[in-house]
Amino acid sequence: PVGQRMAGLAQSVAAACAGPMDQARALILCALGEAIEAPALLGGDQLQGFERSYARHLIHADPQGRFSIVSIVWRPGQFTPVHGHHVWCAYAVVTGRLHEERYAWIRDQNLAEIHDSGDRSTGDTRFDYAGVDGAHRLGNHSDTEAVSLHVYGVDGPRVATHVNRIVATV
Repeated sequence: PVGQRMAGLAQSVAAACAGPMDQARALILCALGEAIEAPALLGGDQLQGFERSYARHLIHADPQGRFSIVSIVWRPGQFTPVHGHHVWCAYAVVTGRLHEERYAWIRDQNLAEIHDSGDRSTGDTRFDYAGVDGAHRLGNHSDTEAVSLHVYGVDGPRVATHVNRIVATV
């Protein structure tokens, strides 16, 4: 069942959050990688896209407020703005392919400049600490829908407002 698989991921992330963040990074990435290997990890509303923008679905909010797990459904052509994060975050591509542009932060100008880009395929995982040094733009430039699973270091009620830090670019 979907709920049991997600509960296992939430337990693994909670255990990772109980220790130092430099160790939690590897544990969270491992837990995400293992979770997305499970068939039918997500279901129902968690896989519903929106026509005008990518769709975020809160799946789990840690009772202690340490993290939230969100599925994001990307229809073709849907992208985030360039952003850093107010909190740590990790993601895994569940299905499809996403395109990620990575940015370097130019401190004296308070701007981000693209320094590389690449496709992220099913099974790929990524982690970034809070801040603008991990600024990126993520989205779907393929012609089929994609789904990703994200873990953010923020409590559930603030996941829509306290994750992304939009940044200006060169």
